[in-house]
Amino acid sequence: MLIVWRKLTGNLEKDNLMLDEWFEKYRISTRDFEYDTIYVNGSNNLPNLRKDDENWKVRRIEEEFHKRMWDVGGAA
Repeated sequence: MLIVWRKLTGNLEKDNLMLDEWFEKYRISTRDFEYDTIYVNGSNNLPNLRKDDENWKVRRIEEEFHKRMWDVGGAA
């Protein structure tokens, strides 16, 4: 698992460019098997491969956090 937390500027194009450059600098690809899941804060343009019928490899931290905090699956 890889978690990428970045300071967002509010400019989606600039934020995505910086993220792409970071992945290139550290030679990380979403298409290889180095990490089974990659979590990134904010919107992104990373290539995203579906690993199975339900899970994507690249996931937004905010969405995953919300799902795990509030989707309790009937627990009482």
